[in-house]
Amino acid sequence: MKAAAVPASRTRPGPAPAMPFAIIPQNLGDWPPVWWVGCHGGAGTSTLARLVGFGVDFGSKGWPLVTPAMPPTHVVLVCRASAAGTWAATGAIEQWRSTPGMHSLTKVLGVVAVAASPRKPPRIATERLQLLRGWAPEVWRVGWVDALLAADDPRDVGASPDVEALRTTIWKKVGATREGKR
Repeated sequence: MKAAAVPASRTRPGPAPAMPFAIIPQNLGDWPPVWWVGCHGGAGTSTLARLVGFGVDFGSKGWPLVTPAMPPTHVVLVCRASAAGTWAATGAIEQWRSTPGMHSLTKVLGVVAVAASPRKPPRIATERLQLLRGWAPEVWRVGWVDALLAADDPRDVGASPDVEALRTTIWKKVGATREGKR
């Protein structure tokens, strides 16, 4: 059976999707330094949160619903480096940038694009990540790690150099923000 050809001209699949707002669980204890928020299901928030070792895996529930009485949230958006994943990340960043008051309650530290396969990402995903570099404070890429497919716990495999660099960068950003620096 022959695979369907990809159309030569690409069109936007409609408006980029917005994410819902989700209620924060009451049993958090201390306010987390980072919220790992998936732009879509299967983005990799659970794996990244475990490998990085800090923050709350908020999954793909949506944006943490924060009130002015709460501390601001530090969000790292996570998507797959695929057409659908980067489109979802585009929608999330557009929503964050255009929703009045959201900047004061939710500080997006950046977007992590997790490899969707061991191959080079499709051109459309690379183009969207380039676009996101102009909108998001940071865009990080995390490469494919084949050993994670066979691991019950990603910590058994350990953090790749990409994840180690991500951990260091985010921790520095959160520390600087907490001290009132930028």
